Amino acid sequence: MLVWILCISTTAALVATSLQLFFDYRRDVSELEQGMRYIEQNQLPGLADAAWNFNVAGMQVQLDGIGHSTWVAGATIHYGPSQSAALTTGQVDPDAGRRFEYVLRRNEVVVGKIYIAPNLHTLYGRTLDRIGIVLATQGGKSLVTSISILLLISWMITRHLTQMAEFAKSFEPGKSFTPFVLRRSPRTPHDELTVLVDGFNDAYGRLQKAHEFQVRHNEILSQEVALRTAELLDAQQTLAKLAVTDKLTGTVNRLGLDEAFKSAMTLADPDSHPLAVILSDIDKFKSVNDNHGHLAGDSLLQEFTGILSRVVRATDTVGRWGGEEFLILCPQTTLEQALHLAERLRAGVQAHAFAEIGSKTSSFGVAVLRKGETSDDLVRRADEALYRAKEGGRNRVCPETPAIVS
Repeated sequence: MLVWILCISTTAALVATSLQLFFDYRRDVSELEQGMRYIEQNQLPGLADAAWNFNVAGMQVQLDGIGHSTWVAGATIHYGPSQSAALTTGQVDPDAGRRFEYVLRRNEVVVGKIYIAPNLHTLYGRTLDRIGIVLATQGGKSLVTSISILLLISWMITRHLTQMAEFAKSFEPGKSFTPFVLRRSPRTPHDELTVLVDGFNDAYGRLQKAHEFQVRHNEILSQEVALRTAELLDAQQTLAKLAVTDKLTGTVNRLGLDEAFKSAMTLADPDSHPLAVILSDIDKFKSVNDNHGHLAGDSLLQEFTGILSRVVRATDTVGRWGGEEFLILCPQTTLEQALHLAERLRAGVQAHAFAEIGSKTSSFGVAVLRKGETSDDLVRRADEALYRAKEGGRNRVCPETPAIVS
């Protein structure tokens, strides 16, 4: 800023100095011309008389008087017949670009000519002296003015702008906002800086409020997202459960049993981790629908699955295989353990009093996984055992045949 102030001040000083020097020079030139006119009006008539009388001594005295003028560097007079005689005082440069020439007359007769060389050294010297004085004066004034303006601006404006810049750097959204206050006398009148600070504080205050609103909005949005995510997970879990759950009985459906079979088969080993399957069927279920209606049949299925779920172990999986057939998947279970569990299930069903129907029985087929078998092979052998239980009079438990086991 100091450089700009100095440049502007110096330029203004140079312009002012140039104008002043120009007018001073014009005044000096005017004084030079006035001096020449004075010589022309007051001294040349006497010189013409001396030339008319061929008074050489008088002409020399008159010429010397002209030469003593401040503005005359030298003069030469030509007189006599054909103006062949000449007298000179001072220094006259015949090649000088500027000189004054006057014709001397006496009684309307030309008695000579005088050539006056102006003292341009005086003219130029005075101009140069003025240039030095004016430049020194204007330069000093410009320097003092520039420094004074700079100090004034620094004290009144720059230091406050620096304070505002420091405040702007320290501002962080979320922190406690304290309005910016200028460090100056409280009696200072309301000026442009006060207006700027008010706008500054207003802008940062609105920015702080916007940040607080954004934080609150983000918190609310995060809570909404978390809530919606939890609801979505619950919905997904519910849908996933519904996808593998039989709607009537609440047990797993055929799809759920397929998934349970996949998991159990990956862990099953006939020697160390036996896997057993119990396939169950309600005896003479069709007669219930025919005699009591489908609602009674549905109620029977629900009560039947309730018995199965209460008796089986926590590690077992009960699922509706289809119609009135149910499959119980028993991991870590031998054939003997599975037969014992099936017998408990059969006895529980026989001892239960079903609504609207009374007593009812069921048949069970039991099989255990063999080496190299698939889940379909295991279910097929359990189904064959169930078929034999039905053929053998129902209300009984039949294991897979020894021939199949061997």
